[in-house]
Amino acid sequence: MTQRWHVLGVGAIGGLFACRLQGAGADVTLLTRDSAAPPRQLILKDRPTRTHTFAQQSIATSDAKTAADRPIERLLVCTKAWAAEDAIRSVAPDLSEGSTVVLLCNGMGLAESVAPLIRQATLILGSTTSGCRRTPEGELILSGEGNTQLGAFDQSMPPPIWLPDWQRGVPDCLWEPDIRSVLLAKVALNAVINPLTAIHGVSNGDLFAPLLREITAQSIEEVQRLLLAAGEAEIAATLPHRVRAVCEMTASNHSSMRVDMESGKRTEIDAIVGWLLTALVADPPATPHLRALYDAVQKRSHDS
Repeated sequence: MTQRWHVLGVGAIGGLFACRLQGAGADVTLLTRDSAAPPRQLILKDRPTRTHTFAQQSIATSDAKTAADRPIERLLVCTKAWAAEDAIRSVAPDLSEGSTVVLLCNGMGLAESVAPLIRQATLILGSTTSGCRRTPEGELILSGEGNTQLGAFDQSMPPPIWLPDWQRGVPDCLWEPDIRSVLLAKVALNAVINPLTAIHGVSNGDLFAPLLREITAQSIEEVQRLLLAAGEAEIAATLPHRVRAVCEMTASNHSSMRVDMESGKRTEIDAIVGWLLTALVADPPATPHLRALYDAVQKRSHDS
């Protein structure tokens, strides 16, 4: 039986996963705010380059149209963190208790804000290290296959029946019962790399160059301090190695926060650094350097 998926948020990662799922045989529809949306083509520059054509479905419909007219069985959400809640609210009437929502966004705290909106639908959380960028012409340039981990918001839930379909199309896709730890480790990593590369306008690999090595170490130490206060000793212990490894593997890459800032777009600083500073522990330790980075990104974003 063909799996039906709707994709909300068709940027670089959303477009990449739409192509991957379609390549595995899924019936994929892209959600758009356009009232009249013709089929859309996405060109994935891979080996070989492939052109994918998708049906599009408008989420800007009249009140007279009910969920039964355009039901969403399985929804993949790849919006920016700050846009996820409003985006899901816009399609919530089309979800039922039999629907599944896969949240593949950066940051933490999103699941708690989204869960009440989808009512009885199943919520799956995901993290990916796949690298992809979109050119001004709209082509998707794959920069790294990466790995993808999925897990349920309700940790007692077994792997879903559609997981093998994802594993056919998505390289190195695994089910992770403790998905919160995966997401927390990624947020800790991003809290070091993203604001530093955005504020200093550098590539990932430059964080270990002489000019930024000390300030990078300071960021790592303060994120570790927060993790230890939350009892997350293992994630804290592995953070220095993980930051260096990612910076070396993606040395020439620009972080998404740097790209957003330089494009004059809103960043995901609140769902990454902001969440760590205010939500990880009730009484957080002093982290003046991390707070200064957060404030600097916020100010630069508001000034742009």
